[in-house]
Amino acid sequence: MSHKHLIIFLLLLSGLVFATSKTELQSQIAQQRQELAELSAKEGDIVLMLDGISREIVLVDELLDSISAYDSYLNTQLVALTDSLEVARKRLDNARDAQAEVVRAMYIRGREAEWAFLLGGSSFGDFIKRLGYFIFLARAKREFAESTHRQAERVSDILDSTATVKLEVSENKAIMETTLDSLNLAKREQGKLLGEIRQDKEAYQRAIAEMERSLEELTRRLPEAITTGEFERNRGRLPWPTDSREILHPFGIVTERRFGTNFRNAGIDIATEPEEPVRAVAEGVVVHIYWLRGYGQIVILKHKGGFFSIYGNLGKVVVLKDQKIDAGSTIGYTAADGWLEGAKLHFEIRKGKQEVNPVEWLIAA
Repeated sequence: MSHKHLIIFLLLLSGLVFATSKTELQSQIAQQRQELAELSAKEGDIVLMLDGISREIVLVDELLDSISAYDSYLNTQLVALTDSLEVARKRLDNARDAQAEVVRAMYIRGREAEWAFLLGGSSFGDFIKRLGYFIFLARAKREFAESTHRQAERVSDILDSTATVKLEVSENKAIMETTLDSLNLAKREQGKLLGEIRQDKEAYQRAIAEMERSLEELTRRLPEAITTGEFERNRGRLPWPTDSREILHPFGIVTERRFGTNFRNAGIDIATEPEEPVRAVAEGVVVHIYWLRGYGQIVILKHKGGFFSIYGNLGKVVVLKDQKIDAGSTIGYTAADGWLEGAKLHFEIRKGKQEVNPVEWLIAA
């Protein structure tokens, strides 16, 4: 396979992977926008609209990450092609110089001189040696010509491949700009909806009610506890899932500050910086990654002894379902805006379906 064909094959392969991922995400985004449009046309619940636009932001952000990764790949290819072109041009120049030397030597000697040299030997053996010399020169001339042709073709292939990659870079940049505009528009809409809900007590209380319904859904996903004492030894020894240790909402019944509404918190909410890394508190396996209204993207890890740790309000997830995770490994990053509030991590530890106070399991702050 020629250099040109190899580059084009790799571009097609990586482009196919990118296109598949992009198409899937764009399909999900389109579906989310259709649902939002239907809600808006019916003057639907502002809380559901907030959930929908928050979900759209996560999907568009994921699409943007995919586009950026492909852009990095393309630029890496451009650097490699530039280096290859420099080497190929040097080899082409060397091949041309060598070919010119052979041609010059044969030209200077001339046809008559060649025959005189060939027939001027003192013996038949000398004649054979001189004939061999001429055969060598003829072969060298042919090989240098072929080498020059190959190097010229390689330079041409690299130039063609470079043009192909530059076109891909240009097209990818246009997609990125459009996607970024879409993301910024969705964030502005999210901010507008949050502002309206924070000023509307009834809407705010409906949003909290949605969180409590979501907790019931989460509980249904978890099995009954079949526990052993293995994980119990971690009580009071687990590392915090974030660098931040400021508890925004504690475990249990919480009275929120804005309207004094009581709600049940199955874990703790830790105030964080936007896009703060979130780490696994213990070794485990990813058993669930999904969107939960009121908690955004959540990741659930299963640990030994029938325990689970739950991480919510993630803006970005960097692990896969069924993936084995080491303690301290990054599983994602917090969203810029949590449900009704700023950036935060919703964190739970459960013994099967049973809610336990995470603070009792974490190293003392």
